[in-house]
Amino acid sequence: MKKPSVATRQEVDRPLVVVLNNDILPYRISLFRALATSPDFRFHFLFSTERAWDRAWKVDRDSLGFPHTVLPGFAVRLRKRNYNEWRTIYINPTLPLVLAELRPDVVVGYEYSVPAMVALLCTRARRVAYVEWTDCTSQVERNLTHGQRWTRRWIIPRSQAYLGTSRAACENLVRLGAPERAVFESPMGHNVAWFEAEADHARSVKEPSPTKEILYVGHLNERKGVSSLLLAFAIVARDHPEARLKLIGDGRLRTRLEHIARQLGIGTQVTFGGFVQPENLPATYAAAEVFVLPSLEDTFGVVIVEALACGVPVICSKHAGAASHLVDGSSAFVVDPEDAGLLADRIHQLLVDNDLRARFVAEGRRVARSFDAATVALPFVAAVRTAYERLNQ
Repeated sequence: MKKPSVATRQEVDRPLVVVLNNDILPYRISLFRALATSPDFRFHFLFSTERAWDRAWKVDRDSLGFPHTVLPGFAVRLRKRNYNEWRTIYINPTLPLVLAELRPDVVVGYEYSVPAMVALLCTRARRVAYVEWTDCTSQVERNLTHGQRWTRRWIIPRSQAYLGTSRAACENLVRLGAPERAVFESPMGHNVAWFEAEADHARSVKEPSPTKEILYVGHLNERKGVSSLLLAFAIVARDHPEARLKLIGDGRLRTRLEHIARQLGIGTQVTFGGFVQPENLPATYAAAEVFVLPSLEDTFGVVIVEALACGVPVICSKHAGAASHLVDGSSAFVVDPEDAGLLADRIHQLLVDNDLRARFVAEGRRVARSFDAATVALPFVAAVRTAYERLNQ
């Protein structure tokens, strides 16, 4: 474990904020960099692990550009109630010692995890403000265990402010008892300008192609609803023999999905592209005519922001947190992912209507810019300030 850096006298004049996160997520790096430039607060980021067991991306820690520490520890995996998935519980025994050494004025704890609860206990012992930060929506939380419900009942009343990454997450916080005046929406920030520029460049050098590509990016598991997308694409393919479906990502459901594609008679029109590193994603999006996220449950769905930024018309599941930022028929289509006929109809509309595609691209890019890291950092800092002031007033 790298020892936390010692602040200079000038830095000590600003309150210190410690932010807890599970692993180093590529799509949060730009937000953390933006927070680190705050003139009002110092930020230090603590990670429970460098990379989660089910993630394949590579992150160069030396290029992160913000103060951080990866805590030593281990993880316990428990099977979830639904979708045949696993829940990871991180245990970081040195967390109390690191917090004692850093002496933060505010702690931002991610979700309702063991590190978050430990950090909250430490803040109460030292009279430090606490901010609860969550992606969870009521759709995601409909199958919680008794233990998970207890953690929410314990953490929420003891927090001074709250951060939700979508409108749906903020509404869920209020539903769970958080005072609305202390809830701030800080969406899933991203390096939007970079995605936009890289996609435009990739599109400018792309060779013309007679095919029309429908794209999905994400895990290949039950929760992501990819089997429903295959059913919809089978309908689309009848009228659009030039259409191709490209599935980017990997997962234990891949073999089964390949079998479903063959059964539906679309095996030759479906490509399984495997995992693509983040730096290569803009070119992947730029090659697509339509992007579809058919999740049956998704805390946010950051791929929606990426697709919008890259100028790809989007069809988003109503069960993704990102859907609360979209207007159906204006910036995207928002659909019930289990209605394969409706999903097929929306894909067909975007393939045949160039004017509709152009409107979606223009409005989608406008929406995407609201997720720029510098913009998203503003409500994040506002929540930190609220927590600090509420405890010290």
